[in-house]
Amino acid sequence: MWIMALLTAIFLFVYPFVVYPAILYMMTRWRLQNSEEEQMVATELPAVALVICALNEQNCIREKIENCLALQYPAGRLQIVLISDGSTDQTASIAKQYEPSIQVIEQKTRRGKVMNLNDVLPSRAEDILVLSDANVIYRSDALLRLVSRFADPSVGCVSGRVILTGTTIALEGPTKDYYSLEWFLQEKSSSVYSMTGADGAMYALRRELFRPCPNDTLVEDFIVPMGVIGQGKRVVFEPNAVGWEKGVASIREEFRRKVRIAAGAAQGLIRGNAWPRNAPPRFWFIFLSHKLLRWLSPVVGLAILLLCIFSAEQTSARVVMGGFAVLGGLALFRLGTGWTHPVLSAPFYFLFGQLALGIGLLKGITGTQTVFWAKANR
Repeated sequence: MWIMALLTAIFLFVYPFVVYPAILYMMTRWRLQNSEEEQMVATELPAVALVICALNEQNCIREKIENCLALQYPAGRLQIVLISDGSTDQTASIAKQYEPSIQVIEQKTRRGKVMNLNDVLPSRAEDILVLSDANVIYRSDALLRLVSRFADPSVGCVSGRVILTGTTIALEGPTKDYYSLEWFLQEKSSSVYSMTGADGAMYALRRELFRPCPNDTLVEDFIVPMGVIGQGKRVVFEPNAVGWEKGVASIREEFRRKVRIAAGAAQGLIRGNAWPRNAPPRFWFIFLSHKLLRWLSPVVGLAILLLCIFSAEQTSARVVMGGFAVLGGLALFRLGTGWTHPVLSAPFYFLFGQLALGIGLLKGITGTQTVFWAKANR
């Protein structure tokens, strides 16, 4: 009985990181690639509102606006909307230099991204809403790539591929590996049915599918796409819609980011708006495999350790605890020495993520994670 409980827990722990990617690969390998979907070009491009929420972005806002104005999209079909969320620097004044080519909404006090989106998006008349971070630079054809996917009526939301640049050397290698795996999972799950969530730095949705979130929502780029899926539409990954964003400058910054995401996941699960609604079984498979079991992995890992500790006389328990000790030792050695060899970096990044995920879940359950993001100065 004990060994069955241990093996089950180990399987659940390993499944979202190893087993699920392998299953997804096998599921999609035999599927014929729909070249029509990959090469869709809308015959008549819809009107688009490109909405940017900015807080104290004077160092990059000019570059961002000029990047938006240079995007390949028909004149008169693109409206750029910049919301200055209580900025105390020159963000708003710089943006206003580009009026009337863009629309500037200046909030005098900081309210948070979600509250601003809830106020602005429902009143837009454009067919497609594109949400972007202020520090993300789009490739000139990125908008066309995003919007072209809406030629498929089953698609309700499209997420782009944002490449991180200048990530701290301490995390550069593992971060690249992580995002490569995430893009693989997003592309394959889009092929099976739909990906879960979107990249908040670059995603688009049909205006009529936007549903306001509670103003204190922590991860709107997950909750909004889940609302799209709940209305019977798909969320798909468009790898050719490319943008670039500066990566984290420190381990501390990345830890805070991961804690916030995990807290947002717990918040959404408790409130119920993170669960698939009206979704087919194949999406439940994607959601459970890619999201839920990954979110619960620190809990499952702790259960494995407790099972082994209370049955330490068992050889298998000692082997498992020895494995955890080796991983922990490698991670601590990596932390202490700063060496970036993959043998050290992989355990470090994984356990680093597990710790952040566990703390984030606790903060989400207790409601102690603030909705205001601690912005890094770049």
